[in-house]
Amino acid sequence: MTRPAQGRNNQRRKTQSRRSGAAEMWRSPGPLPDLEPVAVSQDVSALIKSLGEPPMNDGKEAGYYFGTVIERAAAIAAALALSADLLVDPSD
Repeated sequence: MTRPAQGRNNQRRKTQSRRSGAAEMWRSPGPLPDLEPVAVSQDVSALIKSLGEPPMNDGKEAGYYFGTVIERAAAIAAALALSADLLVDPSD
């Protein structure tokens, strides 16, 4: 007789724990932080170059491709900053 009662209690605990851990998806978000100007680096792949060649076959070629991807990502980020009028003036 105690088994069915235990099963019901376990089910109640499971449903209660699901409800209590639910996230508030439709709450009002906090205010956004102030936007800061974006400065474009002269050498965007300097960090990856400082690590040396990747330890793999044709590491020099792989490093070239990594650098190309990083430069493309930096160009897209600069274009987005320019479109939002957040790009720092290069003369500054």
